[in-house]
Amino acid sequence: MSAEKVFVIGATGNIGVKAVNDLLDHKIPVTLFARSPEKVASLFSSDLVNVIQGDFKDLSPIKEGIKGHTRLFLLVSDFYDFVNIKKTIATYAYEAGVKQIVDISSLVVNLGWRSTSIGSIHYYAEKAIYDIPNRGHFVALRPGRFTSNHLGMMRPLADKGLFDNGAPDSPQGWISTNDIGAVAAVVLREDVNKHMDAVYSLIGDVVTSNERAAILTRITGQNIKYTQISPVHKYHKIMESGHIPHVFALDLVTDLDGHDDKTTPIIEILLGRKSETVEEYLTANKNNLK
Repeated sequence: MSAEKVFVIGATGNIGVKAVNDLLDHKIPVTLFARSPEKVASLFSSDLVNVIQGDFKDLSPIKEGIKGHTRLFLLVSDFYDFVNIKKTIATYAYEAGVKQIVDISSLVVNLGWRSTSIGSIHYYAEKAIYDIPNRGHFVALRPGRFTSNHLGMMRPLADKGLFDNGAPDSPQGWISTNDIGAVAAVVLREDVNKHMDAVYSLIGDVVTSNERAAILTRITGQNIKYTQISPVHKYHKIMESGHIPHVFALDLVTDLDGHDDKTTPIIEILLGRKSETVEEYLTANKNNLK
């Protein structure tokens, strides 16, 4: 068994599941902080998995539970108290002697200070952790657009097409959630002095919207066309869901201005393989397309 022991926040989503499974494949024990032990049991069957039940409303179980761990995987999806949640958990971790935190941040931090709402909360969360006195190492992963958005936020089959505000032939960067999880797992098991306080932007594939439509046509056998809509139209469609705040909806119609039009070599460097393409990911998940 490995001398490492990883505490995991955010284990049951696509990224966390991949990271945990890769750690388990390398015989690294993990402790998962999760709302539902039943869900954890349905996802992982290893004897190397321990569960602490809880949620972000009460972080106190983490303070005691993280003692004895060497690393922390940190993925938080609660944007309403995002910075405080991450800072509190990170503080507990470093106080307990954790040597390294691997944080799932966002590529939009690269756009600059207060340039977007989503980027701002990730920026302030990163800074809050970075500024903790006498901390251990802090590695931030900054993924771009999730390829998995095609399975949830987009409904190419039901809508009989792709609709977005980007130009049809403008390159867009995408990243597989499998690759995010795999990169996190590599960092969590390698020497902390190798990665130090690294920031890794993650773009695994670059395709245009017309190319995405062609990929979906090949995979599904249906005629999927891309239609460019105005940012205002997209904003109103997003707001119709009733689940996304105004400021985040504005971010989702904001052009990244070329910040995501190149793949990042760190994925292949760390994984020893090519990153998963949009077509590979969607082919593997074609039964989940809506």
